[in-house]
Amino acid sequence: MKAYVFHTDTFIEPFGDHVSQAWVMNQSLAECQQRACDAAGLELERVDDPSQIQSFPCIVMPDYVYISEKALTDFFNSAQKKSLRNVRLGIRLCVSTGYCLTLQDAEVIEREGKDDLVAYDVWLLDSGPIPSETLAIRKVLDQRCKVLQIHIRELTVSVRQPTIGHTVQSYDFPITSTVCCHIGHWTHLLWLAHLSFGISWMELARSHKLKTGMKLLKAFATGGMKKWKILSRLNHHGSGCDIHPSAYLEASILGDGVKVGAGAVVRNSIIGSNVTISDHAKVVNSVIGDGCLLTENYFILHSLCYPDSVLGNPKTQMAVIGRDVYLYGWTSFIDAKFSGDVKVMHKGKPTSSNRSFLACCIGHRAVLSARVLIAAGRQIPNDLYMVSRPEDILNDIPKDLPVNTPLICDKGKLITLKEFERHGRGGDRGGTPQDTE
Repeated sequence: MKAYVFHTDTFIEPFGDHVSQAWVMNQSLAECQQRACDAAGLELERVDDPSQIQSFPCIVMPDYVYISEKALTDFFNSAQKKSLRNVRLGIRLCVSTGYCLTLQDAEVIEREGKDDLVAYDVWLLDSGPIPSETLAIRKVLDQRCKVLQIHIRELTVSVRQPTIGHTVQSYDFPITSTVCCHIGHWTHLLWLAHLSFGISWMELARSHKLKTGMKLLKAFATGGMKKWKILSRLNHHGSGCDIHPSAYLEASILGDGVKVGAGAVVRNSIIGSNVTISDHAKVVNSVIGDGCLLTENYFILHSLCYPDSVLGNPKTQMAVIGRDVYLYGWTSFIDAKFSGDVKVMHKGKPTSSNRSFLACCIGHRAVLSARVLIAAGRQIPNDLYMVSRPEDILNDIPKDLPVNTPLICDKGKLITLKEFERHGRGGDRGGTPQDTE
């Protein structure tokens, strides 16, 4: 059977990329769709106009849908087993489905006495016609199709959040491989990166059952029931990796040619091919694209990075970083709002992200220099070159400065603290500090 993916005019800002090139699970969305169809035994065909679809029965979905191998396989097999046609994918509303739901246009169906259902734009049809207008497709197909609910298994982990005062707050972090998402915003890429740990490991286990089974047996044999020892032995390396003996890896998937330096830490992450993780750098619950360089002591947490970027600021958390980006040391992202939710731009207006912890999105080829501070929820356009204010950089160092005297940098010039206090910030201070004292 064929699976048709039809074209839409969906683009992801600030990158300007068509949604098919959005970065998901360390590959493009189009590649993810191909992989899911291969796993389900479906022949993928892309069409510009849905009305071009001629072969029935078939699976139909728009190009903005991410669907995991498990979700598509279960939907297709369940419909086949029950001899159902004209059905739409549905997954019960739970922690996993709710994790990416904000800013999606997926339909939530309320059910009395049962969990609500999230209905996605994935249909199994027995016949046409299908409208050519994208906006009309859902209306027409939803009238023809009943929602077919597939089963979802999830494990949730309680994660404590930093709070002000004595109140302790936490959220449930889901682990599952049954995932579907209508991608329309950069936050969806970030949240899918968070879910990639469960998705990637389950897909890897299904495709390498024997190897995974042997790895689990070895982990239990050497680590017993101690979870940290087991997780430290559950890593998947590509070919040609160079990992320093003092580095610590835990439950991570590494591509080919990855270099991990002395004292570096990689936990619950997906690392692309030819990535360099320098000495004492730390990567936690993140997705790092091919060819990236993480400099010494760099720390990235709960983030997504496209390929070929250089990351050098002290810490990045809850951010999306585009392709060929350069982050200089002392670049900082504000990643929390202690009162209310972080707002992001969506469809031209500020919209709640339903998150109090969220950083920003950096466009492709952007360069961020020292002392650049970016507010939570902001998106930086492609190709911007952001530098420090010249007055914050010490350039003018007069001769014969007094020793054992407090000095400060003001408007790029080194002066005494006494002079600064005398004239005030921005005052007129002709001559050298010695002339004015």
